[in-house]
Amino acid sequence: MAEKNKGRIKELDLMRAFAILGVVAIHAGSYSEAITGPSAIPIATDYIAHLADFAVPLFFMISGFLLASRPLDPAGRGTFYRRRLMTVVPPYLFFSTVYLAYNYWVMGQTDLVQAAWSYLLFDTVGVFWFLGAMIQMYLLFPFLSAWLDRLIVRRRAWVLPAVSGMLYILWYAFLAGAIADGIDAIGIPVDDLGDRLVGFLFPGYLLFFALGMYISRAPAVGLRRIKEMGSAPMIAIVLIVPAGLQLIDSWFWWSMAVVPYAIIASALVYRASAALASRHGRTTSLFELLGRYSFGIYMIHILALAIAANRLWAIGLDAGDVSFYLLIYPLAIIISVISLYLLNFLPLGTVVSGVRTKDGKRQKLLGRRAQADHR
Repeated sequence: MAEKNKGRIKELDLMRAFAILGVVAIHAGSYSEAITGPSAIPIATDYIAHLADFAVPLFFMISGFLLASRPLDPAGRGTFYRRRLMTVVPPYLFFSTVYLAYNYWVMGQTDLVQAAWSYLLFDTVGVFWFLGAMIQMYLLFPFLSAWLDRLIVRRRAWVLPAVSGMLYILWYAFLAGAIADGIDAIGIPVDDLGDRLVGFLFPGYLLFFALGMYISRAPAVGLRRIKEMGSAPMIAIVLIVPAGLQLIDSWFWWSMAVVPYAIIASALVYRASAALASRHGRTTSLFELLGRYSFGIYMIHILALAIAANRLWAIGLDAGDVSFYLLIYPLAIIISVISLYLLNFLPLGTVVSGVRTKDGKRQKLLGRRAQADHR
């Protein structure tokens, strides 16, 4: 697959860049919900949001691929958990505190009990459900990895994504709703506790993580099928399907339709990333930078969007202006990258920023901590 540099796979950094650009586009476009009169802007931003529906599934696939590509010592499971959780938990706690402080002092949300629950439910800001789901993937990975190894010996590696797919269907067909209702019936005084908890539970996302593991451990099959797909049909599907996704009102049927779309769009992103990786220029360097900063951008971009929106409103641009979206998108990315870059200079900044630093400072720090725990 890959050109490697100091243990990194260049194409994966580039794929992360495409994914985070999609995530930011989704949330930048959400400002169009404030438009009440006739306008084509909400239709356009909704289409772009569905065009980017591959983004979060791609993050799961990349994580599954990377973890499965490295040998896992069963005796070192504790070290694996410590290192994985250290990549997620410190950034989560730091940025959750930042968002809660913003909500408290700027937005006037002063219910401290609900704020405490937000830490536990991964929703201090709406996008943090991904962190809760990702932690579950890390906890499950050693067991999934051992199972996949046994399946490969029996030449049945396909069983892992197949079983994950069946669980995915059952989850969105009735399990998610039933579990949410059951949790709400307990009577815990937390607003929408069932929906908030179910929103990040692993059955709804394991399929994408398992697909990444499958492609990593069975590349002769997974990558061959990607290469067999023609670029022109893939581009046509990626451009046409989002228009259909806009028309689906059922959460279940949207969840079913987004799976093949996310797979095809991710395959196209892989091809684009491989093409970029083979070239050396400013575009490739920019995408590599965004890839390294992708996790940090994911954590901070909602705040960056709010800052950018306030500046645009101050100069007279609002959600009804096309130029608002043409400006807020790059501004949010620039604010995110600069903020994360500066954060890395602070004590423990590389631990809480979520940035995959090019010089490996964050990885070295985690490595020293793991060695100290071992001793």
